[in-house]
Amino acid sequence: MKATRIPVWLVTGYLGSGKTTLLTSWLRDAALQDAALIVNEIGEVGLDDKLLGQAVDSAALISSACICCTGLPGLQDALAGLWWDRLHRRRPAYGSVVIETTGQADPSPVMDAFDTVPLLRERYRLAGVFTAVSAVAGLDLIEAHPEAVAQVAAADALIVTKCDRADGAPLASALRELNPRAAIAMSANASLDWPSATAMATASPPASPSLWRAHVPPDHGTSTDFVPLAAPLTLAALHARVDALHGGSLQRLKGVIRMDDGCLHQVQWSVGDTGVAVAPFAGEAPRLGLTCIRQRKTLAPSIG
Repeated sequence: MKATRIPVWLVTGYLGSGKTTLLTSWLRDAALQDAALIVNEIGEVGLDDKLLGQAVDSAALISSACICCTGLPGLQDALAGLWWDRLHRRRPAYGSVVIETTGQADPSPVMDAFDTVPLLRERYRLAGVFTAVSAVAGLDLIEAHPEAVAQVAAADALIVTKCDRADGAPLASALRELNPRAAIAMSANASLDWPSATAMATASPPASPSLWRAHVPPDHGTSTDFVPLAAPLTLAALHARVDALHGGSLQRLKGVIRMDDGCLHQVQWSVGDTGVAVAPFAGEAPRLGLTCIRQRKTLAPSIG
């Protein structure tokens, strides 16, 4: 009898959409306590795997570049390694896999892999695609980036995030036009729980590949740099450094720094935010400093 294939959940969303915050909450659900987690992130220093590692022990950063730009060897190797380690009892059995893509990933190469790569096709199945979309950033951000359009088109469940800070209803209406088959939910402070999310994703009719393949160009038109900040900073000094990094081209800023009280804090900002968010950081810290993702050129995707 053919072995039961392991379900894989794909979590995507553009830069600053709140997908890591959502996923951190979901990983605390009992249904995901034995999940294996794969995190794809761009930039010299990863942060999301450290944040998610606070919720689950299996968080692993598999790439320092976007999967859809660099190809899928890293993902294939990670999933194959998980399978053989499980088979030979080098790691505990896992009931599912959760993959978080970088905010600039076109999810279609990942989705294709579960149909075209023999081991992935035989041992795993893509159970659902979640796309987080920020109510604060709104539709303008999606329309400006073909990757964001592809993420919306690929979704089985669209989650409008940050609804505690902006009205998500207008964005939800626009998303319904872009992807009529996907279920849509509002989330404030990661309020959408895992059972509700999976019910949404599994209720949606399957997508035709022609609908979610957006043919995103391999160059996303962005550059990434890391600003090391090893010395402790006062809050005023941190705000001054962040202000100096700002500009019309800045899309995302995140990292971990040490404040003058000796404690570590995570720092985050994305398009639409009125100010930088600073919160205590616990767990294994990455290299101290800030990753900045900037737009290098204007892209004009076609949504129609």
